[in-house]
Formats: sequence, structure tokens, C-alpha cells
Amino acid sequence: MIAAVALLVATGCGGRPTAQVSGTVKYKDGSPIVAPAKVVRLVPAPDTTAEIRKAASGYIQDDGTFEMYTQKPGDGVIKGQYVVVFSVLENPMGGESLLKEEYGDPDLSPYTIDVDSDQNDLVYEVEKK
Repeated sequence: MIAAVALLVATGCGGRPTAQVSGTVKYKDGSPIVAPAKVVRLVPAPDTTAEIRKAASGYIQDDGTFEMYTQKPGDGVIKGQYVVVFSVLENPMGGESLLKEEYGDPDLSPYTIDVDSDQNDLVYEVEKK
């Protein structure tokens, strides 16, 4: 009984193994991303080994940094393979994307990531429309 409780505590509720993922996003010209709505998302890849196929999100801060979470800030990303997509919008309620189309489409994105451990130094460069 004690061993079972210790195992649940070590792996977290539900036994979902996660990793902490963070980094920086900037435009290819080196300038910061200035927009009222800026989010990076990890969308499960079609061939992911993730135990649970759940996307992760992270708000892009004014300095370009982001920290990914699955359900609430700090809970990390379920280990597996993901496509990285970005939403940078002219209006917080939607509106036109400020990025080239491929950065917002999981089928076109040039970025993928294999989350198998903590990764805190990711750097992504995106292009304006």
C-alpha cells in the first residue's frame, strides 16, 4: 500500500509523465513579437508516443519567452512527439494572423519537438506576413 502511494506521488496524479518545456520565440530579423495575442502550442504529432494525446500551450511574453503547460501553468507537457505552432494575432479576440500561414498550421509547420525530458533552452524564429 505504501509503495503504491509513493509511486502515485512520484509520477503525479494519474501517472502521466511530464516534462518542463520553455524557451524563446522571436522574428527571424531578431525583433521581438509585439501583438495583443501571442501563443505557442504543441500539437500531438500523428505518430506521437504520448500516452495521452493532449496539446500544450504557452503565452509568449513581451521578451519572447514562453513556458508550456497542459492544463494549468507549471504542470508541464506530456512526453511525446509534437508539432510546434504559433498564434500571433492582431486582436486578442481573433482577427488576422501576423505570421506566415505555415507557422499556425500543424500540417505545414517547420518545427517539431520530441519531448522526452525537460527542455528549457528552445529557440524558435518565425516570419511576419
